[in-house]
Amino acid sequence: MFLRREKLSFLSRTWGFIWPRGGWKRAAAYYWHRLHRIPGTPSFIAIGFACGAALAMTPFYGTHMIVGAALAWVLGGSMLAAVIGAHVANPWTAPALWYAAYYMGELVLNGHIEGKAPNFIRVFKDLTESALNLDGRLFMEGVWPVLWPMTVGSIPLGIITFPIAYFALKSVVSVVHARRAARIKGANDDESTDHEVEMRG
Repeated sequence: MFLRREKLSFLSRTWGFIWPRGGWKRAAAYYWHRLHRIPGTPSFIAIGFACGAALAMTPFYGTHMIVGAALAWVLGGSMLAAVIGAHVANPWTAPALWYAAYYMGELVLNGHIEGKAPNFIRVFKDLTESALNLDGRLFMEGVWPVLWPMTVGSIPLGIITFPIAYFALKSVVSVVHARRAARIKGANDDESTDHEVEMRG
């Protein structure tokens, strides 16, 4: 019933991931609507979102939502909110996150940043070729020197991201929930008043 009559081509699906059909503004509004409509306390929702956002700092793309949801379950947060939080890493933010993780890793491992910026296009090419050909030498020479600093650097970035995402979202969701409760209470009070007037009449 809900399937498309004509399936989207691979190119259309890829472009839709980079630029949603309704635009990123509409996509962000959709995710926000889903986020604050999740059942549970603001803390429950914020823990889940923070887990997803923290895992988004890691270079292991394709695992963010799954691992983020699992971490949220362990910490008692919303798994759905974690999936939404993992979208902090998207085609538009990913390059900045990659460089941030890499340079942070350089600082942690070496105490300073050395060498030139990595060529991520070349890294992905080497990663693909090493995986398809089971070439361990290519992986260690072309991928590992960049992947290892990124992995190390993503840890402090994730630790920093978690409390920022948690407290920021918790405060906002608390306000939204309070306003929603006030509207419901106001509507119930109006119904009670109307009912009393009808009874007196």
